[in-house]
Amino acid sequence: MSDWSLAIDFGTCFTTAAVRVEADVAAAVEIENSRYLPSLVCLDDDGRLLTGRAAVQLAAQWPERAEQHPKRALLRQSAVLLDDREVATVELAAAVLTRVVGEARAQRGGTAPGRAVLTHPADWSPGDLERLVEAAGRAGVDVPELLPEPVAAARFHAADARATGDREGGGDRPIAVYDLGGGTVDIAVLRREADGFRAVAVAGNPDFGGRDLDQALFELLRDRALDLDPEPWRRLWADPAPAAAHQRAQLAREVTLAKESLSETGTVYLAVPGYPDRFVVQGGEYREAVVPALAASVALLERTVVRAGLTPSDLGAVVLCGAASRTPPVADLVGTWLGRSPDLAADPKAAVALGALADLPAPPTPADTEEATAQEATEQEAAASSRWTVAHYPDEVDPELWF
Repeated sequence: MSDWSLAIDFGTCFTTAAVRVEADVAAAVEIENSRYLPSLVCLDDDGRLLTGRAAVQLAAQWPERAEQHPKRALLRQSAVLLDDREVATVELAAAVLTRVVGEARAQRGGTAPGRAVLTHPADWSPGDLERLVEAAGRAGVDVPELLPEPVAAARFHAADARATGDREGGGDRPIAVYDLGGGTVDIAVLRREADGFRAVAVAGNPDFGGRDLDQALFELLRDRALDLDPEPWRRLWADPAPAAAHQRAQLAREVTLAKESLSETGTVYLAVPGYPDRFVVQGGEYREAVVPALAASVALLERTVVRAGLTPSDLGAVVLCGAASRTPPVADLVGTWLGRSPDLAADPKAAVALGALADLPAPPTPADTEEATAQEATEQEAAASSRWTVAHYPDEVDPELWF
């Protein structure tokens, strides 16, 4: 059996992966010189599903050929229409996973991983997980281990605290994880055990994430433009020409970059085709627009901690991870409830993939007989299946509190 392990965090906006060789520390996989592979998938002229930079470039020219968020699509529907072709959402997910598996294998001399871990939102149903496993099978990963994303994030936090000698990183007390990704928010409260963590309470909203924060900023910009002069805005969004489609895609990217910039600066400037001057958006305006939805997500965190039978003072740490967790109001809102500053993962986007392999034993060495090997694999699969079975709380999501 191979001596390396692979973990994949299939995200709404970006997909990350990590590898671990025997007892070494897990390391992020770089694809196209980046730790973060865009999850976008685009159909090319020959009917192939492209990923990465090629997909992003083609989608800017032919947005009708692209699925921007295949993870959301996998959760919501069986197929999507790309241009004039119906494509199964499992096939879209498989395209992303195939790219990651192929790149990881290439970096390990072409060998297959001895262990493969797929992370997923904590509140995904068995049916949702079946579709993810089917996509993994199409990508050449036949029997993946499944691990809730907040559990992986907690393991990353514990490993990072131990590596840096941070005894304030949680000690032996429970840890809460607030994972705000591109398309979902996941909450988990985990208790430490001898061999890791066990989730004792989980919750999530599969319809709220960083993309909704992008939308809030977009709506601020739209309202500003319509107040100034509605005609250029209407022309931009009604024009079917390829040039206009490219301008719309470019504006969407600029809005995302502006949202991310607001974590570092208090003002952003956005140029909109058809308007002579740049529009200015202040951090305070953006904060006012997103705080109600973010406050609802923190209320979900609070209720999950209560469900676990705990109070904020019982927690060793509250860990923030996910691509959107750096949004300024997040740490403020969580800190106000917690009574102290939360812990922001060192690499919020890659924390889940890295944590999925943290503290795992090295892949098992070949047994003396095929029978022993089969028995060992069966025991490991059963243990993984039972260990990470979590409850679901659909009643926790109040649609009136979200975008």
